Amino acid sequence: MTLALAFLQARMGSTRLPGKVLLRIQGKSILERVVERLCAVRSLDGVVVLTTSLDEDEVVAGEARRLGVEVFRGPDRDVLARFLQAADRFRPDVIIRATADNPLIDIGSVDRILAALRAGGLDYCMERCLPVGAATEAITGAALERVGRLGRLPHHREHVTIYVKEHPEKFRVAFPDPPEALKLRDVRLTVDTPADFVFVENLICSIPETGFPTPLLTYLESVPLSISRHIP
Repeated sequence: MTLALAFLQARMGSTRLPGKVLLRIQGKSILERVVERLCAVRSLDGVVVLTTSLDEDEVVAGEARRLGVEVFRGPDRDVLARFLQAADRFRPDVIIRATADNPLIDIGSVDRILAALRAGGLDYCMERCLPVGAATEAITGAALERVGRLGRLPHHREHVTIYVKEHPEKFRVAFPDPPEALKLRDVRLTVDTPADFVFVENLICSIPETGFPTPLLTYLESVPLSISRHIP
């Protein structure tokens, strides 16, 4: 049995939309919505919020503790080092990398990439063609450790897995397609700007919520006109 953990990177610092991870939609912070979706993934064993050691991110750590998930605090700019330190502490065999500005992560995609990674003996797996903000990445702890040794440029340290994408020949990688109905890579569901937030807020508010996180496909099918207008 392998241990699979979601490492959810979150911080208050954002030049385009400061504090976005704690903005609220229908009474829930964006961070809470991401945690809820990750906790609903059947093949995950837990969620760890990875934030920084900066004073401003104490509120992020506090929100994570309120939500009942683990917290790890590490470097601000060297995000790869933060992941490596968290991996050293929690020792996962497989890591799902997620970010806290994506409140509509596709829960099914996490199950699919974990299954593909394990079945194929892969180092890294990510579905392509999903809406922007719906995808996560699966990477083994061993592969992350290799990235830590090999990825020395500033952008390697900031973007965690970019070294794997730049050097796929050094890893066993796969980029499978999601189900046909979810192939909407021109649709933007991430929250990076005030306009993004308004769009995602309207989309979430348009669907009645139950106790279980709403499937991504429900959002995509229910507001097609709003989505089509949002495509650049």
